[in-house]
Amino acid sequence: MKQMCKVSIIIPIYNVRDYIGRCMESIFLQECSEAAIECILVDDCSPDDSMEIATRMIDEYCNRGGKIHFEVLRFSENKGHCAARNAAIKMASGDYYLFVDSDDYLEPDAVKYMVGELEYVGGQVDVVMANAISSRDGRLLSRIPKKRLIDNSNEEVLSLLMNRIIFNTSWNKLVKADFFTEIGLYFSDGIINEDLLWSYMLFLRAKSVLLLPRATYVYENNNPKSITNTKTYGMLLTFVRSRILICNQIFSNPPRTITPDYYGYLFCILHRMVDVFLYQVNVADVESGTEHNEIRQLRHRLLRSTWRYPLLYCLILSLYKPFYYVVKIKAFRSHFNYIIRTVVAASRKVHF
Repeated sequence: MKQMCKVSIIIPIYNVRDYIGRCMESIFLQECSEAAIECILVDDCSPDDSMEIATRMIDEYCNRGGKIHFEVLRFSENKGHCAARNAAIKMASGDYYLFVDSDDYLEPDAVKYMVGELEYVGGQVDVVMANAISSRDGRLLSRIPKKRLIDNSNEEVLSLLMNRIIFNTSWNKLVKADFFTEIGLYFSDGIINEDLLWSYMLFLRAKSVLLLPRATYVYENNNPKSITNTKTYGMLLTFVRSRILICNQIFSNPPRTITPDYYGYLFCILHRMVDVFLYQVNVADVESGTEHNEIRQLRHRLLRSTWRYPLLYCLILSLYKPFYYVVKIKAFRSHFNYIIRTVVAASRKVHF
């Protein structure tokens, strides 16, 4: 008899009382005969009653005879998303991990769909990635026109990520547990925007990836309390420091074949960091010049690396004043992704 696949859904919870009910309801709707499901909630010392709402809903679900198994892991102090996910992974027992942010939610039968497609291609795939929808405007976040099982030995999926064709998040992906632990795909503690690094390392190392066109996840980008929408000075400075670490890690782990796609990805990370550092963080308030020096070093390193690609080289110059003001033009910002992809594609053809 064929053994049933087990999926561990991991949800860090912090300050999401207005969203957690919707998220939990979506988890209950994942119950299916195709997979055994456990869900691990991590109480990251939320200051509101998010956990109380979640545990009350779980009790009601279990009393109705629900088959999904729930575990709650409680921190004694706030440690952040990365630490929460890492701790949950260590107690998870599934064959695949599925990360969900607590202000987002899964579409009905998302797990059934992904596991079903996994079995259809014979299983043993490192990553299954479906599409997602933005709650703000209903647009699809990735351009996946059809189902594709990709042998990633030539880093094709990494190229899709670096060209912003598939989204760079940890959520809405089934990641094989053995693969995850084998390559040590844990999240870097103490940083934000960690998914930029995590998804890069994921597709740098994954040997096989199944891409699915159906949207199985709704991304809530209207939550004013989310890390993405928080604009305090401390958070902005953490954002800058996090991206410095991310860029250094990506520079230290290049693809086997370095292409303009790689430099374009680094440019996008650096561009947003420079924007925040120059115009939202008061540089004079930074106690030391460490951040300024590290940003300068990263810009110089990227510029030196792209001298063979004249178009890309000119794009990198926009990280410096006075060229930086070009990217402040509304038309440039409105078509940012298209411009980057066009420059990268042209650079593959035009180089020394």
